[in-house]
Amino acid sequence: MGDPTTSTPEPWDYRERVQSSHPETVADRWGLDSVTNLADLGADTDGNQPIDDLLKQHADDGTLLYFPPGEYRIEDTVALNGATDTDAGPGRLGLLGDDATIVPAEGFDTVLLTVGYPDPLSSLLVRGFTFDFTAENTGARPISATANDLVVLRDLSVDGVVDVPQDVFRLDVTSPDGKGFVHRLSLPDGSTEPGVTGCEVGDDNHGDVTFLDCRIDGFPDNGLYADPPEGSIKVHGGSFRNNGVASVRITTSEPSEVRGVHVRCDDADAVGKNMRGIRLRGGHDHVVEDCLVEMLKVPSSDGAITIASELESATIRNCRIRVDADGVNALRVKQPNSGAGESVRHGPFGFENVRITGDAAGGAAVQASGRENCSFRGLCIHQPGDDRDGIVTTGVGGEVVDTCVSVTNEPLSFSNSTIERRNVRLSSTPDEKNCDDEGAYQPLGPLRP
Repeated sequence: MGDPTTSTPEPWDYRERVQSSHPETVADRWGLDSVTNLADLGADTDGNQPIDDLLKQHADDGTLLYFPPGEYRIEDTVALNGATDTDAGPGRLGLLGDDATIVPAEGFDTVLLTVGYPDPLSSLLVRGFTFDFTAENTGARPISATANDLVVLRDLSVDGVVDVPQDVFRLDVTSPDGKGFVHRLSLPDGSTEPGVTGCEVGDDNHGDVTFLDCRIDGFPDNGLYADPPEGSIKVHGGSFRNNGVASVRITTSEPSEVRGVHVRCDDADAVGKNMRGIRLRGGHDHVVEDCLVEMLKVPSSDGAITIASELESATIRNCRIRVDADGVNALRVKQPNSGAGESVRHGPFGFENVRITGDAAGGAAVQASGRENCSFRGLCIHQPGDDRDGIVTTGVGGEVVDTCVSVTNEPLSFSNSTIERRNVRLSSTPDEKNCDDEGAYQPLGPLRP
């Protein structure tokens, strides 16, 4: 089957290596030694009899557990770490579903599969499962995945609302040189319980984690909560809708990025409060690029894209933001906490080629406080709602360059701020033609695939 040190996929080509659904091919390309077909071992594929013991017995090091089409019942937490010999070091394990659905017992409200516990695996692949949480008062953490070197979660989905107080997916890559990839995770039905998060990068994570083309909707306490102690986070593509606190939250010690993401908040009665779109909570040199954030109807919100008080530096560029919700900022740069270091105050914070539209009344399109080195370049602000301000700053140093602001109240309001202006066009009678741009805002359409 090949030496796992040479056949484990490289970080950016792993998607090509696992296109096949043939279990022997997947095992070979992931450096796994054998395939165990659970149906051949007597697993009930109609979801009537539990497979808990069968999983525990056969999750051996170097094994790909293959789930043929069907439903599989799990009644209690199943802990798997692929260890057959404690002296052999961390194990390697794969779980491959082929149109496979995992059904917990009705009323289940804890972790279904804790993989890499009590000791982390070396590498883990989990692919091709639906978790059925449609029963009343049923919800779970489908997978808590922990490995030193590589975690790949691909083509995983949850059907049904999580109506118990249980966060959903979690992964931890424990080595600083390790990699994690979450590809096409789909959580469209959210949760009705306060404090529930869709997916989180855990406190034991020290590696770099990438999210690709994920869908997370309707979670009260963050959609994607990427707040590890170490490692970088990349969020590429995907859609996030009506998540409280933030749809995408980034707090990392290493520079991280959010690219090509679509966030929409359009439910004023949602469980989550303070619906931020993208929240950069802490760290430095983060990038948000080519994103669309729509704040249409919200219970409350302090911004579509927010720079938190602890953040040291960031760049927001080539983004579109629509704000129809009254009083909500499109861009919010918060005052540093008292006692914050000079790096938090001095940035830099760059905002480049950002288009801000929508009918929000009151408040300001851009609000910034207590920061130096704020650069607003190539902004186009067109907001015709009543009493709407453009760029409002307090105690800010920086520049506004090559920018047009078309609002109904104050286009620019700089208090105790030192800001250089170059090639800035202002209007208090908003009209689309006041902004040099490709034309009127066009939404991208429904988020649900």
